[in-house]
Amino acid sequence: MIIHANVLLTISSYILAVASAMILGLVLRLPILPEKPMRYSWTVSIIFPTSVLAVGFTAVLFKLGYNGLLVAVLVGVFTAIFAKYFLERVLPRPQMEESS
Repeated sequence: MIIHANVLLTISSYILAVASAMILGLVLRLPILPEKPMRYSWTVSIIFPTSVLAVGFTAVLFKLGYNGLLVAVLVGVFTAIFAKYFLERVLPRPQMEESS
């Protein structure tokens, strides 16, 4: 199986975007995992949604034609800052229903 150079660049860019988002998330003191029980938690953490957003934003920029490792690092930095300070403003927490 032949792996083309473009595929290796893309995969390494995804890994670099996630790694830079995780490192900056640790510096910004985001929790690594959400609160327990994770199923009902809306806590912003490093694993979710920061890493998922980093992969998604990287894919969008690659589709628009912006390739490279520097773009991946910038996307990781942007994603960590976005998840820490702006995500709850853009997507507020859902209203929890009280059971009686």
